[in-house]
Amino acid sequence: MGAPPAVVQAVQAAILASAHLAAYEQVSAAAQACRRLGGLTSGRWRSVARDLDSLEDELQTAFANAADTLTDRATSLGVNEDTLWTAGDAAATLDLLRDAALSEIDSASAPAARLLQGNVVYGAAFIEDPDLPDRGTTLVFGWPEPLAPATWPWQASWVVGDSQDDDEDQGSSEELDLYDAGELAGDESMLAELADELSCGREDARTALREAALALTRASLLAGVDDGEDDEADDDQANGTLGSG
Repeated sequence: MGAPPAVVQAVQAAILASAHLAAYEQVSAAAQACRRLGGLTSGRWRSVARDLDSLEDELQTAFANAADTLTDRATSLGVNEDTLWTAGDAAATLDLLRDAALSEIDSASAPAARLLQGNVVYGAAFIEDPDLPDRGTTLVFGWPEPLAPATWPWQASWVVGDSQDDDEDQGSSEELDLYDAGELAGDESMLAELADELSCGREDARTALREAALALTRASLLAGVDDGEDDEADDDQANGTLGSG
């Protein structure tokens, strides 16, 4: 049995509001960058900045309307607005991580890969353990109960090994080791629909859901490492530039 239409509509409103906010923030950042570029170079970029300023205003208005709709939906359902925002942001997170997560799965035809490209699961979110930095919980949102995600507790560690590259300068390499810290829970509501979508039994659907959660978590953790390395490289470059004068 699916979720009540009012709940589905509320989550859809949250997904739309989250998308509006992301678009507004990105266009706002692009407009600011083009204004700065226009001040340093030609008038072409000042013209682009003006166009982006106009689009930014439109998106700000659209976001305000979408946020009001979300508030109304939350009030009507009697749920906290943050609950809907979490669901909306989870849909955006899944969209951002899907390709990277698929690359973590051995075969594109594997049930977990088909699950990530299917219609039952719509979002993912990650909660870090405040006391144990190597542990966390992945939330997987599905349409049968869109405000009650399945949860997969995990533990991560970085395994240091010798590089296989012939270049001795490469030194050692680190590989992410990710494994269960508990049982997949809260998945009963979506197993029947996942089994239908994947043409398999419920236990196979549960396995696919766990493997999809693992792939998404790996993609998220690896993306965080890459972002950190990029920030360090930017800092090193800036320090080198400042120091070269």
